[in-house]
Amino acid sequence: MTDAELDASFADLGGLAPSPQLSARTLEAVRRERAAGGWRVRILAGVGMAAMAALSLLVVTPPERGDPATMVERGSGESAVAVDLRVAVRRPTGELARFAANERYAAGDTLMFRIHTSTATSLTLRRDDVVLWEGTAPGGAFDVPVGYTLEAGEGPAVFTLSGGAELQRVFVPAVMP
Repeated sequence: MTDAELDASFADLGGLAPSPQLSARTLEAVRRERAAGGWRVRILAGVGMAAMAALSLLVVTPPERGDPATMVERGSGESAVAVDLRVAVRRPTGELARFAANERYAAGDTLMFRIHTSTATSLTLRRDDVVLWEGTAPGGAFDVPVGYTLEAGEGPAVFTLSGGAELQRVFVPAVMP
């Protein structure tokens, strides 16, 4: 800005004209500010452009792909075997009844076990900690070839089937005297 332009801008503000020394110092200060401000703007513009270029590389560049030989396929592998344990009661008379956990059974009643599995699997049937049967059940319904006959004075027991997705437990209350 020249002195004449500066004087004209002051005249627009109310007709007051500054002294020539004040005008020169002000003009020099404006020139220095513009020169310094120009570098700041150029630096900020350069940094902004570099940031945008880096961001575009992240957005445009696809992610790295791993080695297919080391990848694991999900969702198509073996799943845990579904197992269901059912119990029936055979009376000494030969009558077969459905098992009820809240009922006390008489001595001589035999517990019969049927297992339903989704696929063939190895299973273990225990009474408390004693193994009653251990073997492989085929997929579908399977009757365990061993029954458990209740004896007089026998206390409550827990029968556990293990080997599937989760433990199956059946509680049998104490035998009637």
